[in-house]
Amino acid sequence: MGSTVGSAVKATRGWAKGRSDRRAVARFGEFWQALQLVGDALAEAQRAAKSAEDVAWKRRNQRHWNIASVDEVRSSLRRCKSSLRVVSSQAKRFEPQLIEKDWRR
Repeated sequence: MGSTVGSAVKATRGWAKGRSDRRAVARFGEFWQALQLVGDALAEAQRAAKSAEDVAWKRRNQRHWNIASVDEVRSSLRRCKSSLRVVSSQAKRFEPQLIEKDWRR
């Protein structure tokens, strides 16, 4: 009778571990998908900044607030893309550790 209870407990623990593993992999997948969406949004903003002219932006600047110049926007986009590359590469590098330790909870 003792071995039956032991095997049932072992099976339950294995099931719970497998479930937490699947959940951790899914959470990492959601994180990776969010990084991809940020990259897509930055690419779209970069396309808009490439077609922008400083003259058109200066006309918009006549309102009650100041907006960034085309050069400031392009510079910010470069910094954002650089930061995204760093985060993405670190996420891929530490994917096994993130899944095993951080997102299994």
